[in-house]
Amino acid sequence: MRVLFFDGFDVTKTILIAVLSKGYFMQTLQSKHASEIWSYFADICAIPHPSKHDEKLRQWIINWAQEKNIECVKDEVGNLILKKPASAGFENKSAIILQAHLDMVPQKNSNTEHDFLVDPIQTHIDGEWLHANDTTLGADNGIGMASCLAVLADNTLQHGPLEVLLTTDEETGMVGAFGLKSGALQGSILINTDSEQEGELYVGCAGGINVNVNMHYEKMEVEPTDSAYEITLTGLKGGHSGCDINLGRANAVKVLVSVLNNLAAIPFHLSTLQGGSLRNAIPREASTIIVCDKQYQNSLETLIATLNQQLVSEFKNAEDTLSLQIKSTLLPTSILTNSSQKNLLDCLFSCPNGIVSMDDNFSNVVQSSSNLGVLEQNKTNLRFELQVLVRSQVEDEKQKIAEQISQHFQAHLGKVRKDGNYPGWKPNVESKIYKIMEAQYIKLFDNKPKTMVIHAGLECGLFSEKYPHLDMISFGPTIKFPHSPDEKVHIDSVDKYWKLLIATLKSID
Repeated sequence: MRVLFFDGFDVTKTILIAVLSKGYFMQTLQSKHASEIWSYFADICAIPHPSKHDEKLRQWIINWAQEKNIECVKDEVGNLILKKPASAGFENKSAIILQAHLDMVPQKNSNTEHDFLVDPIQTHIDGEWLHANDTTLGADNGIGMASCLAVLADNTLQHGPLEVLLTTDEETGMVGAFGLKSGALQGSILINTDSEQEGELYVGCAGGINVNVNMHYEKMEVEPTDSAYEITLTGLKGGHSGCDINLGRANAVKVLVSVLNNLAAIPFHLSTLQGGSLRNAIPREASTIIVCDKQYQNSLETLIATLNQQLVSEFKNAEDTLSLQIKSTLLPTSILTNSSQKNLLDCLFSCPNGIVSMDDNFSNVVQSSSNLGVLEQNKTNLRFELQVLVRSQVEDEKQKIAEQISQHFQAHLGKVRKDGNYPGWKPNVESKIYKIMEAQYIKLFDNKPKTMVIHAGLECGLFSEKYPHLDMISFGPTIKFPHSPDEKVHIDSVDKYWKLLIATLKSID
């Protein structure tokens, strides 16, 4: 029996996963149907695999496949393709591709010292949910990846010829999907495991494009008699910039810029401004250092306290831990010139952000949106570097929004570069795999699943360009707040996900 690491404890694979809950007692995660998923997910959590650094997990899977005599090929960009022969009697069934991505989004709360390059993901159970400790959990797409490994390892399952495609760096530009060669896959049906709501079958997704901006600024010296203050906005939920864009959550960068605009009565100078760390995550934190005459300290502190109360009230339904704080800090060596400061703040304040339009064909589904995800200051080159991600189910609308945002920044002297353009996935509710999975869901759970499109970038859009014949569907367990430290997966939904997956594999002709 192999022993694995999970949340700081040694537990026996195939029996249970022990999880430390609240530091005082052990809870056990047991499942008759999904035990292998949880076991492999524990392995995945133990191996660092943030985007751009998934090589350790890739090598672990290669070694695992060799141990189990499973064919495994690594392509030029780092994708893995694993193959398993058809079950006895299923040799003439349709060839199937199961697909997940290797990387996870590395996000953490400011109060944790977690190093995503070294440390395993620490977890705990809270009621019906599995969480990480102040970091992203990696259930997106670790649960899907774990299910792929579980299918490969279980020789009691019935299915046709099987391929598993594990793509690299999905979260940072779909590198693996872009780099996948035509002809590398033989299957005719692709099941993507990267959706995040049990009971919903996804038949389409949004496309996306990045708008990258460099804004040069000029600096000047600080008056040595002035004082400096750091203003921080923390405690926001953030989340996935597609799936969570309609939840009314605050964008930390946009809110902090609004705060600075509300300080107009105080003659301050901007020294630093930054917020967000991923283009595809809603910024959870932002900070700035400002400089002003010492005589304004009391007024400044009073005004920040008032603005904090106003923000707490404004976002009370979406942000229950929002905190705007100010403290004295060391005097910086330089500040922005008045013209650079005004240009930057005006530009950021008026930058489009959030929902642009809703989908007329699917209820409560966002059609188009934009997310100002990253604002970084490059002091060496005297520029602010921004990343905006535009999403849309409609290609023309996506390009139009991206161009509007580009022109907005160019009007404020920004240098713009668009990249990472990927297509959406057009819905096909008449697909064979959709009808099979819908029928199996009804049979298993006596309930009809919802037919959905997702306002997020699935790799299916790129797969459809390279493999036009593919019949595709996406589904998954319930995962809330991906791309944020609040990420959690509903435990019972993983059971239902697993039951539906193995029933679907068996039913494909």
